[in-house]
Amino acid sequence: MRERILEIIDHVTESHRKFKNFEEKTGISARRWQAVTQGVQRANDEMIEAIGVAFPQYAYWLVTGKTDEEHGHTSPILDRIRMDLQRVGRA
Repeated sequence: MRERILEIIDHVTESHRKFKNFEEKTGISARRWQAVTQGVQRANDEMIEAIGVAFPQYAYWLVTGKTDEEHGHTSPILDRIRMDLQRVGRA
């Protein structure tokens, strides 16, 4: 799950202040998000819920590792691919 959390953080934040930006989006301190991504702390219920509330489109993927685009459940990876395809005019 740690890798999926980092994927979300990388996708939805500015790279130069990603943990502070994620704190603003979730209400969970930047320090705690850093600890999770570094493997010092495991994500707890509060953190998982905060991601689900702030980014409901990623909640199913975060918990299961699967997507269900038909029902609006995507992943940062699929969103990034879609954006790249649009950029080159293929979507």
